[in-house]
Amino acid sequence: MPNYDLSQFNSFLQKATDAVTCNSECQRNRTMDSLKQKFVNAQTNTQSANYQLQVAQKNYVTFSEGEGAYNDLLQQQLEEKSNLISQQFQEIFNKETTQVARQIDTYGGILINFKNIVDLYFNYKKENIKLFKKLKEQTNDVLTNERKTYYIDQQNDTLTYFYFYFLLIIYVIIVICYLLFSLMYPSNASIIKRILIFIGLILLPFLSYFILAAVIYIGYKIFELIPKNVYRQE
Repeated sequence: MPNYDLSQFNSFLQKATDAVTCNSECQRNRTMDSLKQKFVNAQTNTQSANYQLQVAQKNYVTFSEGEGAYNDLLQQQLEEKSNLISQQFQEIFNKETTQVARQIDTYGGILINFKNIVDLYFNYKKENIKLFKKLKEQTNDVLTNERKTYYIDQQNDTLTYFYFYFLLIIYVIIVICYLLFSLMYPSNASIIKRILIFIGLILLPFLSYFILAAVIYIGYKIFELIPKNVYRQE
């Protein structure tokens, strides 16, 4: 009992001394060092635990069942580890194989799509070339036809002018001849009548358009008066 009290007293004295000689920062560092040492010891124990387990297992099996039993157990454990590793490797291999197959299928689809796009591009290119040639030919035909039409219109205008002036000259010659013949040769018509005929011949080219329009209008009205259906009752 006195030894127990003495131990408690010594422990209390030690703590009191530490409290006086080691402040709060010192206590914190001491606690941190202690925890670090425990952490290092735990790591060491973890690293050596497997070896210690193997040694303990070997000693126990060899002592209880003999060296051969331990060798059989060791071989069995190695086979189990080997099978586990093989199984894991097979699973990884199957997974990678499936992934590669999917990627190959994906790349195959992409390659097919790319090939189709390339073929479509070349087809469009060929069609565009054909359409361009066709458009060029049509454009050339249009230009050729326009040139032909222009030349034909120009020739028609030339012929129209030629006929107009030719007929005008002929008509002027006829009027002049009528005037000369009226003055040179005697006629039963009076001078006033001949003058009126001469004036009428001069005005005829200017009035011919209106005369022709009147004739056409009268003819159209007469055509309307003709019955179109003999069975129609008025």
